Amino acid sequence: MKRVQTFRELFSYFLISLLPSNINLNAIIMEPKSNSLVKGAMTSGLILGLALIVFSVVLYILGIYKPPTWVGILNYVLIIGGIFYGQKKFRDDELGGYISYGKALGTGVLVALFASIIYGVYFYLLTAVIDPGYMDKIYAIMEETYLEMGMSEDQVESTLELAKGFTTPLMLMLSTVFGFVLWGTIFALITSIFVKKNEPMFLGTTETKEE
Repeated sequence: MKRVQTFRELFSYFLISLLPSNINLNAIIMEPKSNSLVKGAMTSGLILGLALIVFSVVLYILGIYKPPTWVGILNYVLIIGGIFYGQKKFRDDELGGYISYGKALGTGVLVALFASIIYGVYFYLLTAVIDPGYMDKIYAIMEETYLEMGMSEDQVESTLELAKGFTTPLMLMLSTVFGFVLWGTIFALITSIFVKKNEPMFLGTTETKEE
């Protein structure tokens, strides 16, 4: 049991190290409800990650490699909805319906982090195992787009060669995780405004008098 607890603590610190430097979750992680926070964020992150994977699989089956605008919008809606759901669920189920802005923000970032790891692993398997030629289709679309922009064939070739160096399955997975967390943090900054609900001061006073 002690070994499992130590692993959880190390894993929590590892997750914190992946977050942007301006987000400090140490105070949240070290609180008594930290276990329920991490567990809740993992559950919500799992739901969000799976939802994004299902959406991605549908696009893959339909052969949509150059997503139209509505696909990007729907993708952002899923992410925002997943973060909001995780924040609200933690507030209502674990904190009695009250949560500070900072704690709501930390919860949202953790949800985004767990979801990004799940989706990042999926995208790695897609490009490295399931369909190794996936990126070739993307390169073909990029080539067509560059030529339509008026770039010469030599320019397109050099640009694609440069892009290929940064789009290996591992690099794609890492960029997906960090990009997801970045956007998740931005969205959480907004959703936390609507999720936060400070506990009324008089409640604490009333409880003290009853005791």
